[in-house]
Amino acid sequence: MSTDHVAKRCAVCGRFRSYETEDLFCVLCGSDALESECACGRAFDFSLEEPEDADLYCPRCGRSLRGRSDEFTG
Repeated sequence: MSTDHVAKRCAVCGRFRSYETEDLFCVLCGSDALESECACGRAFDFSLEEPEDADLYCPRCGRSLRGRSDEFTG
């Protein structure tokens, strides 16, 4: 079993966390909508160094990465 860690973003609650590569579910909302990279292919490794309340954009394509999906109810 691998213990490699990657930054993943939950597409539902919008939070970034460090996960093991095999992790499938968000630790905050339980959704299985974890993404390990932006739609443009840029890995989220840069995101863990930024404050959680700051606006965050993909440095490659400019997509806004903060915020919750309309599915989030928590």
